[in-house]
Amino acid sequence: MNRIAICILLGTLTVATWPGSTWAASEELRIRLENRAGGAIAVSRDAGNSWLQIGQVISAANAVNRHGYNASRWVPDGTVAATAVNAIHIKVANAAQTGYGITFSLVPAGEVVGAATRKYSSVIVTDMPPGTGLFGGLGPQVGSPVYVEDTDGKLNKLADDFHPAIGDTLIIVRQQPPRRIRYIDFINEFGGDIIVTYADGNCEVIGLVMRPVCGIGRFEGTRYAAAGRLRANHAGVIDISTSPYGLVGGFQIIPASHANDPEVSYIKTNTQWMVVGPRHHHKSWKGAAPLFSGYLYPSYRPDDLTGGYANWLQRTLSRCQVLAKTGEGDWDLLPRIALDPQAPATSRPPEHHRTWHIRASLDVHDPLPAAAQRALMNLRAIRIRLPQEPYWPQ
Repeated sequence: MNRIAICILLGTLTVATWPGSTWAASEELRIRLENRAGGAIAVSRDAGNSWLQIGQVISAANAVNRHGYNASRWVPDGTVAATAVNAIHIKVANAAQTGYGITFSLVPAGEVVGAATRKYSSVIVTDMPPGTGLFGGLGPQVGSPVYVEDTDGKLNKLADDFHPAIGDTLIIVRQQPPRRIRYIDFINEFGGDIIVTYADGNCEVIGLVMRPVCGIGRFEGTRYAAAGRLRANHAGVIDISTSPYGLVGGFQIIPASHANDPEVSYIKTNTQWMVVGPRHHHKSWKGAAPLFSGYLYPSYRPDDLTGGYANWLQRTLSRCQVLAKTGEGDWDLLPRIALDPQAPATSRPPEHHRTWHIRASLDVHDPLPAAAQRALMNLRAIRIRLPQEPYWPQ
């Protein structure tokens, strides 16, 4: 069986290993980070009784960003506001005068993109490449609580006036969701169902698609996520990559209550956003589980299937993957589409899961070509398959 067939099979099969899982009752993962140059970054799967170092800090943070991105205001104080292949944002509180989230960030090595570029003193730089370590499977979900560890090992919640100081030890706890989910399906049509399938096989319609997605856009962090993988999750977005690692292209799923915010008015005239909401329209999905808190985080390694590992199945099941139904077909890999300034002007969709390179500028101020605006016109449904087995590096 080839690699593509294995990926599709794993995205659709009923996994019988869950009932015997060794996941903790309320805590899946604990992250410990020393906020100083050379400080250790370690993870624990036994609530801090033992640790595995996975990296270190290159440069520390000594300030906060008092004007965080808009969606950071929708998560509880002292928790993770966003998790992505290119950044983890932590919210301290909301600014009393402006209402904006007060945040600081963890970023991988290399170029910093997105919200973390605004206040570099509020950024902890790590030595991990984008999409790996904390940014690729060993990181938190939105809403994960964040603490400061004192000299006695006691964990203290972040105070409203907290700012990271050199030498602080931060603890982030990734919690086990109250009900495990196998996958989430989105029927990509106006009024299409959003269906959650739980680990026990039961299904529930939790909402509807208020506007389907039919195009791709220039979401810069997709450069660090493979096609069909989760690029980011925060209280107002699920960001999915359609482009191979190193190229740009993807689409986003956002709550309707966010799509109506004035600062994202451009969403109304573009096609690379799926707008979703609950069936009870008086409710808001900003920062709500399972789509915008508590469940999703980037998790992928390209060598899981090709690296010759004896535990390749466990590795693969531990990753988040996005599948698609297109045309008349059944579940298959998400189409691979990238925006490429060097692509031929006459590029057409290829066959056999090859990447479609659409010629387009990567400048966000330039209009997207018509091909990008309708690149997903044939998309009938998407499925986000959540991690189904824990994987811990040795």
